[in-house]
Amino acid sequence: MKRNCKIRYLLTAAALAFAASGCNGASQSVPPSDDPAAESAESTGESAPHSPESIESTLESAAQGDPAAIENAAYAKAVEYSARRRGLALVVIDGDRVALAVGQNGHRSDETHRLHGASESFWGPIAVAAERDGLLDLDERVASTIHDWKDERWKKDMRVRQLLDYTSGLESGVWPLLQENPANRYERALSIGMIAAPGQRFQFGPSHLAVFGEVLRRKLAPSESDALAYLERKILNPIGLKIADWERDPAGNLDLANGAQMSAREWAKFGTLIRDSGHWKGEAVLNADDIQACLQPGEVEPRFGLTFWLNTREPNPVRGRRSTAGQAALYPGALEDLVMASGAGNQRLYVIPSLNLVVVRFGEADRDWRDPDFLDLISEAAAADR
Repeated sequence: MKRNCKIRYLLTAAALAFAASGCNGASQSVPPSDDPAAESAESTGESAPHSPESIESTLESAAQGDPAAIENAAYAKAVEYSARRRGLALVVIDGDRVALAVGQNGHRSDETHRLHGASESFWGPIAVAAERDGLLDLDERVASTIHDWKDERWKKDMRVRQLLDYTSGLESGVWPLLQENPANRYERALSIGMIAAPGQRFQFGPSHLAVFGEVLRRKLAPSESDALAYLERKILNPIGLKIADWERDPAGNLDLANGAQMSAREWAKFGTLIRDSGHWKGEAVLNADDIQACLQPGEVEPRFGLTFWLNTREPNPVRGRRSTAGQAALYPGALEDLVMASGAGNQRLYVIPSLNLVVVRFGEADRDWRDPDFLDLISEAAAADR
């Protein structure tokens, strides 16, 4: 099972890296989309057209074997769209209420599932929280903690912030960290080569967060803490978010980029914290300015902030940087405040402050999944439900 997860992430990361390089052409939709080649073997084929009967039956059957289900007829088309594309669970939070919570295709809405690459989204907020705590500075050189890099070309100039917006200049790390499956992923990550000077190129892949994990490990060592304990103290425990598991390598290092496992309902709590600018049930858990700092478009890849995908595109490429300008927005023409965490197999967390929505979708790989199509249905359903 773990090997299959890693292979799927390999293919997805390779596709995203290819898209970010500008070699994919104008037809590429959005960078977080899963690799069609990875999904073709599992695809259910062309989706049948919607009909009133199929929509009704899908909604009625969604709760079977799911005692925690909350049905909502307004979301029937979104439920069917997800179910027909190998969906496993769908949860919608509208304001303070659970508007929808259904399991799909034999799964329950409270069943745990791996987030794959969407695990990355926790670490931008943690980084800004660590900066506010005085644990680190986002603009400090990584070499001030990783001392072996002080004399290495390019690596000596890398900043912590660039590990979080994926412009560190490091190679993706897909093959050495996932295919090789090293016993110590952090140690292996430190040996990964550079493909560009820091701040010049966006490169999707697990290398950046593996190095950030080592930075956190060294920063937290004097307090006898680690990255997961710090995440729990700063975010998870205050909002009551319970993870089922977070994968570690044999050396005990957390897989920051790909290792989280939790239920859709639990993941929605994190989305609510982001939607509400760091507040949970009226109490400040994180600083609102810090959340906004995670959601600022990057100069090289404006659709990516600090470990979150954003619904933006860059109108004016930054001179001298390898930009992905010209790529499509996540949801063109609408929902400019849309924020997304995306993992292989079409795992999705959508945060839409303007609609007061948080949407979590679990699934398995299906080449017919389209984020804009699904968001159309979610937007229509939210309007009809009010």
